[in-house]
Amino acid sequence: MKKGASWRKLILAGTLSFNLFIGWNTGHTAADGLAPETLWAKNFDTGFVLSEVQEKSGNGYVVMGTSDEDNIYVANIDEQGNQQWSKVFQVQAKNSSGVEKKVTVSSIRHLDDGGYILGGTVPGFYFRYNDYVIAKTDENGVIQWTQVVDSGAYGHFNMIREAKDGGYINAIFTESLNIGSFHTAVQKRDRSGKEEWTTVLGAGGPDSPHVEARTIEEIAHGGYIVSGTKGNNVSIWKLNASGKIDWEKTYGCNTGHVIQTTDGGYVIVGSRSEDETILIKTDAMGEESWTKTLHGGQPVSLTDTSDGGYLIGQSQLVTKTNATASIQWSKPVSGLTKAISMKSGGTLILSSPDTLMKLAVYSPPTQTGLKLDSEDYSLSVGQTLDTVLTSVYGDQQSNVSRYGSYSTADPSILSVDSQGNITGHKYGQTVLTATYKGLQTTANVYVYGK
Repeated sequence: MKKGASWRKLILAGTLSFNLFIGWNTGHTAADGLAPETLWAKNFDTGFVLSEVQEKSGNGYVVMGTSDEDNIYVANIDEQGNQQWSKVFQVQAKNSSGVEKKVTVSSIRHLDDGGYILGGTVPGFYFRYNDYVIAKTDENGVIQWTQVVDSGAYGHFNMIREAKDGGYINAIFTESLNIGSFHTAVQKRDRSGKEEWTTVLGAGGPDSPHVEARTIEEIAHGGYIVSGTKGNNVSIWKLNASGKIDWEKTYGCNTGHVIQTTDGGYVIVGSRSEDETILIKTDAMGEESWTKTLHGGQPVSLTDTSDGGYLIGQSQLVTKTNATASIQWSKPVSGLTKAISMKSGGTLILSSPDTLMKLAVYSPPTQTGLKLDSEDYSLSVGQTLDTVLTSVYGDQQSNVSRYGSYSTADPSILSVDSQGNITGHKYGQTVLTATYKGLQTTANVYVYGK
């Protein structure tokens, strides 16, 4: 029999949690520790901060980044993580006053034609002014055209993406550092970067709630979905193909990213605290369907996966969920910059400053067994013991105490709570049953004393 072994079970629980890399307070499931195999991790030692990674239409990947000197770095990486070639270049542009200066690039994307589209700013005629710059290069980084837009104040270029018609969409924010006024907008441009339309999503003065459009993506069946902030909340705007606002919704979190789901709705990832990330599912009109809470740092990226789930990049963790946000696996990654799901089902992870990691395709493990940490427990009347429930996956084990269901054969002798903690009520013997994902295990329990 097992007498007063609470301290031993606590040590065992702590050991299991440590070995499986994530502790109790993460709220993760039995998939913790079962992340796909790391196929390779390469540190490119570029001296640049890499901010973007994309899967090429053929084979291989493209990584992109910038330096403090406003240099731009792009490199082709093969499927084994070997750098095939790299290029460093700068973009020069004349500001609205006609003075040529270096462009500070804040958004860069690899294009279907092999070139790159860059969005950034160039210092204006006054140090408190930044004009907007959009530049298109060929695959070798040679500038093909440049568009400079007078911001009228201090401009921030937040994102640019290629549109399905070969044009571009971008999100900008402008503020007056003198009087505190601001406005934020999204724009559609043609293939040569010329503006087709602009939609202002928010504007105000120093006493107005801060509104800023930060990301924009084209969605299925035409139109665009935009994420940003409004005050301390995430704001989402749905635009039609002409840039007209169909609806706007705010949600109780900040630092948001949004993607469209296969059912025509949306998934939003945001943060509620330094370590708390929230995942929100909405319908096609932005009405909330469900929310789930994750841990692991601030959200930095969100992509859908080939199996209908989601890949969430956080500052210290990458997490893969299914379509209903049940966690399938998680992997700690320090300084994570971006995580994307590949067409093959694998995962690419970019971490600061210039490390790229590739994970294999995830295969759900088969649960082969379930066990409690003892076949026999003993405790006195009024005493409470914790139990540890372990799910076995081949040669791996995972602590699932928080996710099991528990019952006792005689509740008058022994009670059990939702965490598996047992409490003796009167002298006698009974059986504790634990269930998880269709499997059951039992243990004898002896309660002694009066």
